[in-house]
Amino acid sequence: FGLENNPTVTIQRLTPQVVTTVAKEARAEFDPVLRVTGLRSESKSLRRLGTLRTPFDLRDRRFDYSAQVTETLPTGTTITAGVGMTGSVSNLYTNQYTGGFDLTITQSLLRGFGPKANLAALKRARLDVEISDYELKGIAESVVADIEKSYWDLYLSREAMTIQKKSLELAEQQLEESLERVAVGKLPSLELAAVDAEVAARKSALIDAQSQNEQARLRFLYLMNPASETFWSICICPIDQPFIPLDTLDAISVHDSLGLLYRPDLHQAKLELEKGDLEIARTKNGLLPQLDLFITLGRTSYSETFGKDAYPSMSSPFHEVSAGLNFVLPVPNRQAAARLARARFSREQQELAVDNMVKMVQWDIRSAYAEITRARQQIEATHVTRE
Repeated sequence: FGLENNPTVTIQRLTPQVVTTVAKEARAEFDPVLRVTGLRSESKSLRRLGTLRTPFDLRDRRFDYSAQVTETLPTGTTITAGVGMTGSVSNLYTNQYTGGFDLTITQSLLRGFGPKANLAALKRARLDVEISDYELKGIAESVVADIEKSYWDLYLSREAMTIQKKSLELAEQQLEESLERVAVGKLPSLELAAVDAEVAARKSALIDAQSQNEQARLRFLYLMNPASETFWSICICPIDQPFIPLDTLDAISVHDSLGLLYRPDLHQAKLELEKGDLEIARTKNGLLPQLDLFITLGRTSYSETFGKDAYPSMSSPFHEVSAGLNFVLPVPNRQAAARLARARFSREQQELAVDNMVKMVQWDIRSAYAEITRARQQIEATHVTRE
């Protein structure tokens, strides 16, 4: 009930969903993109032909329709396939209609080559999803511990309030007895000052106990967050009573191993370290110059009339083949070098953070182990004293 309604858990539960959308956005970098273009124009102008003095009216109608699909692959390859048709109709020039297919393949040979660099952003986003899951798990475990502690704090505050009430009743009873003894002359009236002070002290202690009980009640209600508009006025009566576990503690090494295996914060630190490795791979690739190989293949059809001959056709005798290289090198490429240096420093920092987190987990476990041992020994000593 507490995990389902607790406001902190409810808020944090949305974080993995938000981060998942970031991973989907990173995946979209490799989705195909469709582009469709349509253009139609008509113009009328005056032209002089040769030595004629009289201007000639030139009417021209043009259209251009094309569709293109582009997809980028993790290998650093960009594939673009397109089909289009253009036409020009004029009262002076010969009508022309052309159609064509084209395929362009661009391959990065240095910078941007291979899945290791191109998938780094997607892998980092997916690691962020795992990190958010572990973060939610850690918060859930913390809330469970807070609810349990808040319950026992409430139980203890009620017991303390009951004790203070009985102490006040006892002090008031002593005051009544003292007044009777003063009335019969068995006790000097000066002794009443100490008894009155004791009653006042007991009242003050009861007020503090009642305030602590109210604070404990409010904190427990906040953590549980019951579905009621008037939940702040709910009176809570703890039923479960404290008990001494009968089981024995395993060796500290067993708890160490389990803590290092299941602690969510340690898993988060290790995933951050993996993100650092991916960032180094990405920025290291950015040091390379850009060298792209591109090849374009195409077929073009031509006709003076708008008919089947003008449609794009793979059997057309007219073709186009082109290839080339594109080389870009920033000099002296300080930006890429700075990014790589920053990634390496961050990676070193994250590695130190993981080592520190391991020590913190071991410290938490050993401190809790020592506290449990102390509490059990104190309980046994108290039993001996009472007996």
